[in-house]
Amino acid sequence: MSRKVCHISTVHYENDSRILLKECQSLSKAGFDVSLIINSDKDKYIYGTNIIALDNTNKSRFYRMFKKSKIAFNKALEADAEIYHFHDPELISLGKKLKRRGKKVIYDVHEDVPKQILSKTYLGPLFLRKIISKVFSFYEKTSSKSFDAVIGAIDEISCQFNNKNAVTIKNYAIKDLIEAAVPVKREDNDKIVLIYVGSITRIRGIKELIKATELLQGKAELWILGKFETEELQKECEAMEGYKYSKYFGSLPLKDVYSYIKAADIGICTLHPTENYKESIPIKVLEYMASEVPIILSDFKYWKNLFGEVGIYVDPLDPKSTAKAVEHFLENREKVKEIGTKNKERFLKEFSWDAEEKKLIELYNRI
Repeated sequence: MSRKVCHISTVHYENDSRILLKECQSLSKAGFDVSLIINSDKDKYIYGTNIIALDNTNKSRFYRMFKKSKIAFNKALEADAEIYHFHDPELISLGKKLKRRGKKVIYDVHEDVPKQILSKTYLGPLFLRKIISKVFSFYEKTSSKSFDAVIGAIDEISCQFNNKNAVTIKNYAIKDLIEAAVPVKREDNDKIVLIYVGSITRIRGIKELIKATELLQGKAELWILGKFETEELQKECEAMEGYKYSKYFGSLPLKDVYSYIKAADIGICTLHPTENYKESIPIKVLEYMASEVPIILSDFKYWKNLFGEVGIYVDPLDPKSTAKAVEHFLENREKVKEIGTKNKERFLKEFSWDAEEKKLIELYNRI
C-alpha cells in the first residue's frame, strides 16, 4: 500500500514548478500517494498528484493568512496523510498542530524570510522591519526544532536550522521537460531577442530592463513572460518609451515557456540587490542555461561564484549597464551560440533536478 503524503501551500498556485512539477511528481514516481492542497480552480489529478483546490479568487493577505490557513488545515486532516510537507512560513502554526496530532511534518523553506522582511517597505520603516525580522527568525527557528525535517532551497538557508534532518534540496530545473520543448518560430531572426521569465515585479528589475531596451533603440526586442505584480505596475511599464520594443505573452504553461526561451538569444535575470536575492539560486538562470542561451544577470558575488561564465554580469539598477551588455552580444554574435552551448553542458553536469530528486526521496524514506 502506498504511503500517503500531503503537500500544502496557501501562497503558491498549482503550476508551481518546485512544488508540483519537481517534488510532488518525483514522490509520485517513487511510489508515494501524493496530494497537494493549493490555490487552484478545481480539484483534479495531474502529474501523479491529487490537487485539492483552495479558492484563489480572494487575493487579500488577511484572508490568506487567517481564513485560508484554517481551510487548508481542515482539508489536510481530511487527506489523512502520514507525512505533511508545507511550503509557506505563515503555515508554521499549521505544521505544529499537525505534529500534535502525531503526524510527520516537513517545512520547506524556499527563501530566507527574515532577510525578505527587510525589503518589505509596506511593513514600515527599516528599524521596525529589523525588529519584525528578528522576532520572526526566533519564532521560525524555535518552532522548526520539533518538525521531522526542514528543507532549505540553498545551503545558506538550511544551515540556519537546528534540526537533525535539515537538508538542502536546490530548486534545479527539470532536464527532460526542457529538452522536450520545441522553439517557437520567430518573425525576425536578424534582430536580437531578449527574454525575461518569471514574476514581474519592481525589485526583479522590470522597469530598468524596459529602460535598457529603450536605450538600444530597436536593436533588440524584449519578450516578457509572467504575471505582473499589480495592474498599476503593468500600466507604468506600458507607458514607458521602451515598451514599444517589447512583447508581453502573459503567464504560460511551463512547457510553452521553454519553447520561447529556446527561441530567444539572451536570457535576462537582473534582480535588484535585496538581501534576499543576493544569495539565491533563481530558477530562471538554470532554465536559460538548459535552453542553451547566454545570460545577462545581476553582478552579485554569490552568483558569480556559483554560475561562473554564463554570460555578462551587470549593475541591475543601471539600465545603461544592461544595454552595454546587449551591445556586446550584438557586436559578437558568435559568442551567443558559443556561451549557450557551454551553458547547456554545465547545466547537465551541475544543475539538473535529477540529483535533488534522489535527496528528496532519501529524506522521505528516512523519516
